[in-house]
Amino acid sequence: MTRGPHHTAARQAAEGFTAAICRAEGGCGAADGRVLEALRGATRRVPFGLLVATGCLGRHLHCPHHEGNQVPRAGHRVVVQPCAQDRTPLGPSLAFGPLTDPEQADALATWLAEGLHQGRRPPRRLLAVRPSRRSGQ
Repeated sequence: MTRGPHHTAARQAAEGFTAAICRAEGGCGAADGRVLEALRGATRRVPFGLLVATGCLGRHLHCPHHEGNQVPRAGHRVVVQPCAQDRTPLGPSLAFGPLTDPEQADALATWLAEGLHQGRRPPRRLLAVRPSRRSGQ
């Protein structure tokens, strides 16, 4: 019995990641710049790490700035896709945030640089909570 490429990829340890960070003006992009710097540092330490600055990630996770929602303080939202060297996705993407201070960013950066490829779980306190599908009904 032969195994398809998806079966093999699922068993590989993540060797890299693609992290998309929201830089939307007036939203996440207004958050503390030290958060972005910590994530840039983690990306530099991982040979197959890629950091992408993007617009609002509201369609991927609940964004309090999206569609007129109001929050008292901004924080970066980040979506991370673990991947192999050839950028093949390994498992589901993970949503983080809001990251509002450098300590949170350092914890995520440490996990990206050291824990992800070792198969460790990300810091639970940093995971974004997605609203249930019923919340809008």
